[in-house]
Amino acid sequence: MNELIFFSIIVLIIIRLVGVVVSTDFYYDTKSKTYIYFFIGWGLWAISLIFIILNESEHNSSIGIILLFLNYILGPIALILILVGLTSYYLKIYHFKIFFFLILSILISIVLFIIVGLNFVYYLSRIYTFSFYFIFLLLPIMKFRKFKKKVGKSIRWYYLSCFSILYYIPLSIFFSLGSDSYILYQTENINAIILSYVPIILTTLILIVFMIHLEYNISSDQKKFLKDKYSHNLGNIFQGIMSGYNLNIIKEGSEEILSEVKEIMKKLIEEAKEIIEEIRNL
Repeated sequence: MNELIFFSIIVLIIIRLVGVVVSTDFYYDTKSKTYIYFFIGWGLWAISLIFIILNESEHNSSIGIILLFLNYILGPIALILILVGLTSYYLKIYHFKIFFFLILSILISIVLFIIVGLNFVYYLSRIYTFSFYFIFLLLPIMKFRKFKKKVGKSIRWYYLSCFSILYYIPLSIFFSLGSDSYILYQTENINAIILSYVPIILTTLILIVFMIHLEYNISSDQKKFLKDKYSHNLGNIFQGIMSGYNLNIIKEGSEEILSEVKEIMKKLIEEAKEIIEEIRNL
């Protein structure tokens, strides 16, 4: 393996492991299922490249073919999970359907690997990859108002993602169709290496930044909304308490009114406690 290819793969592994760390941190902060998609996706994407490095040190051709097969399967699955995570910010995700599709894709790849061979699985993985990239690009356009409102300032990183993906896809198709599917791990052509690995490194970096920016931007907007909501609700509760207190003074002699006022005040105080607890959990 060319040293530049090896270095590029190591850089990609490190970047994707950063995605794993960031996803883990966000998951513990938010408990959002979105970050389970990100965590698994970034992890599998890093592991898929490790199989390529292992293949270079493996002298048994049968094991080498299996390692490449695992790379061809895990790469698209990882990308799908990451793009599903990004899409979940502005669209409802049906987890069962995603899980079913992934299992079906794996089974189809295994069957084709057994019947047709490794190269066919490689081209199938390219089809999956390009298809989901295009879906990731097109879905926001179809739901643009909702998408723009939801992602806010992060839309700039979506545009950068579009640019890097549209730069990467034609080059990837060119190299995929022009030679043996394994050439980009074997080639000594420096121009081919640079044109192949720079776009995917750039795209990977931008997807991570997009993920981080989305989380901070949406979290910031949610906190502003909740701040206004809770301050308004607390104001209403304390106004109700004060009204009850004043009514208590006016109707001091009535046991029935006193009992009613106490119940109202007790209910309002309990609501205030719940809101304060929610604020503490922000």
